[in-house]
Amino acid sequence: MRFGILGPLEVWEGGERLSLGGPQQRTLLAVLLLNANSVVSADRLIDELWGQGAPPSARGLLKGCVAMLRRALGVGRDERLLTRSPGYLLQVGPGECDLDRVEELAGAATTRSASEADQAAALLREALSYWRGPALDGLEAEVCRAEAARLDELRLALLEERIAVELRMGRFAELVTELQPLVRKHPLRERMWAQLMLALHGCDRRADALAVYQRVRRSLVSELGVEPSAGLRQAHRLVLVGADPAPERKPVRRAVPAQLPSAVRGFTGREAELAELGRLLTASESPGTDIAVVSGTAGVGKTALVLRWSHLVRERFPDGQLYADLGGHGPDEPVRPGATLAAFLGALGLGEREIPRDPAERAARFRTEVAGRRILIVLDNAASAGQIRPLLPGASSCAVLVTSRDSMAGLVALHGARRLGLGRLPRSDAVTLLRVLIGDRADADPRSTAALAELCARLPLALRVVSELAAAHPDGTLAELVDVLGAPQDRLELLEAGDYPHASVRTGLSWSYRRLPPEAARVFRLAGRQAGAELDVRTTAAIAGLSVREARRALDVLARANLVDAVAPGRYVMHGLLRDYAVCQAGDEPYHAAATLGLLPTAAHRPPTGYRPPGLTVVPVSTGENGD
Repeated sequence: MRFGILGPLEVWEGGERLSLGGPQQRTLLAVLLLNANSVVSADRLIDELWGQGAPPSARGLLKGCVAMLRRALGVGRDERLLTRSPGYLLQVGPGECDLDRVEELAGAATTRSASEADQAAALLREALSYWRGPALDGLEAEVCRAEAARLDELRLALLEERIAVELRMGRFAELVTELQPLVRKHPLRERMWAQLMLALHGCDRRADALAVYQRVRRSLVSELGVEPSAGLRQAHRLVLVGADPAPERKPVRRAVPAQLPSAVRGFTGREAELAELGRLLTASESPGTDIAVVSGTAGVGKTALVLRWSHLVRERFPDGQLYADLGGHGPDEPVRPGATLAAFLGALGLGEREIPRDPAERAARFRTEVAGRRILIVLDNAASAGQIRPLLPGASSCAVLVTSRDSMAGLVALHGARRLGLGRLPRSDAVTLLRVLIGDRADADPRSTAALAELCARLPLALRVVSELAAAHPDGTLAELVDVLGAPQDRLELLEAGDYPHASVRTGLSWSYRRLPPEAARVFRLAGRQAGAELDVRTTAAIAGLSVREARRALDVLARANLVDAVAPGRYVMHGLLRDYAVCQAGDEPYHAAATLGLLPTAAHRPPTGYRPPGLTVVPVSTGENGD
């Protein structure tokens, strides 16, 4: 959602503006927005809505207003508008309110040096563009009127700051045209009068500038009985002595992070995917951040693709490139967003004491630091959309690349991310990669090379591991290696590069499998027995003993985790290595059944083959007519 208070109160969801109802509901929403993410007591809300004339039934009427506002927002009580003693709380995410974006942009403008004045001016212009009219226009509650006055003062202060920046840039003629009606509309804002004098002086109109000073001084003395302010007198002195009206500030060097890991050696193919990434991150017409999600199964080459593209286009991001491995699928817990933000802020030049302790404040400071800067942010190996959301910049100048085994539906739905589903390599590219990695032996035996590509399911990780196997046995033939990899159990055992878990096909698949809920994990194990046959909802329901609805849900979970491939609407297959892994898990089905029944702590970690819990016998049970 997007909340707008810098003008008439508005709420947008996607591209649709929501109908908020009558004045009481709009006032209620405004008060909750002005206190976003904090509890507002029912007593205070009643006072703001009805004042001294609150009827005896005010509490009941307030509950009705809250219920109607929830319906207007299209959310449930546990999503946005929460009941929290002694009142209510409205949850607003970072950057969802237009005022939040204005404050971020204004903060970013203050960090720009003299050499970046054009960026500072652009940031301030973007901030001012969020005003659609008088703030909270049409709302008469006292708190709304007070806030509207404060926001109007903020707008004028930002306008004066933007004019000051453009004075330093020497845009005198344009500013004279802009300032002349402004000083008539705001005759008591002395800074605007001083800026008009300096702009006239910059246009070689010193006499006009001095006449402006005399006019405003007479007005202040006669109407208010005060002399001009120090700033106005300083402008007068600058004009009198003919000083430069646009003195420069000392430039400040800013940190330019370059955190991209090296690209993968021997990268092959993926020309269409590289071109698609470029299109996804340049085709947006909306003012938000461009976000692309590369999703795919374990070992398919998501990170390699993203790093390849990032190195090719790094010149487009002169303000730096940030990179973080979020640990979404690995031996440890996923990295918390607060830790990633602290690392990013450090890379952007902040000292340890400057980095806020609170994760929400870190996220806001991060958005401030990157606003107006051309930075590429690569978030590798993400677990969920929730892990990504705090790391998103608010600026349209940045681009974000995410890799994940999850489809990141939440990121697509709520933040407009564009998804690139990365499939296995085409047969020709898989063979080419083996030829690059193995060399002459692959060229000398094209039949075995093609067979190796298929035994590796055309997954880049498996292809690289098998090329290392070939290199470790230079006297053996590729045909012998094909024979060795023929058995599913042997294949998974052999496709490991030493003791490095990230180079093990089995370990990589296990990190995806252990995140599955029990029902989906059971469907995955049983599906491995289907020997390459396609799966659909009814087949899955039959082999797993589930209802059609349960089977569809399980298949959806597996598809989102990229543990099955969709070949047609509602039809799925597993590639060979996934099927091998599923078959190995299915060998311990009694253990998993016990864990599902709660008799064991978890089914996430596979026990040794053939393991049976002591004293436990698992037998099939037929469901009776009564469902008992």
